[in-house]
Amino acid sequence: MDRTVRHQITGEQITFLETTEETQGKYLSIEVTLPPQGDGPPLHSHDEFEEEFEVVSGQLTVTLGKEQYVLQPGDKKFVTLKTVHTFTNNHDKPVVFRVRLTPPSQFEQSVRIHYGLIDDGLCDAKGNPKNIAHTALILSMQNTLVAGIPFWLQRKLFAWLVKRGHKKNAYKGFEKYIGKSL
Repeated sequence: MDRTVRHQITGEQITFLETTEETQGKYLSIEVTLPPQGDGPPLHSHDEFEEEFEVVSGQLTVTLGKEQYVLQPGDKKFVTLKTVHTFTNNHDKPVVFRVRLTPPSQFEQSVRIHYGLIDDGLCDAKGNPKNIAHTALILSMQNTLVAGIPFWLQRKLFAWLVKRGHKKNAYKGFEKYIGKSL
C-alpha cells in the first residue's frame, strides 16, 4: 500500500512514517502536510490514545480546550486522553507536522477508508461520507468523539450504525482501501 495518501478535496496529505504493524501496535507515526488556510477536524477528543504534535516546517495552530497555541518548527504539543482538541493552518504557507498516536487505535485504516471513499466519489463536496454508516465506522475506528455531543450517545449511535452497516453490506469492497476485510 502507498505510504502517502491525499485528501482530494482539502489537499491534506498524510504519510505513514511508522505503521502500527511496524511498531507491533505500540504507536503510529504520521507526517501531515496541511495547505495554507487549511482546516483540521472539528473539536474532538479520544479516550483510547494520546497524540503528540511536532512541527517540521511552517506554523500550526493547535487548540486544546479553549487555549490556542501557534507552534513553530521544532515545537511540540502533547494531547492527553479525553482532551478536546483540533488543529488548523491559519497561515499563507503550508505546514508540515508529525503526529504520534499512542496506542494507535485503527487510525491508519480509518484514514485509508475515508480518503478512498473521497477518491471513489462517495463523499460530499466537503469530504463527508454520503453514507452515515461509513461515517460511523471511520469515527469508531479512529476513536474520535465530537465535542459538544454526549460521548455515551455517540458511542451508542456509532455502534448501532456500524452493526447495521455490516448487516446491510455497507462496507463491501473496503478491502481495496486497507488490503484486508473488516
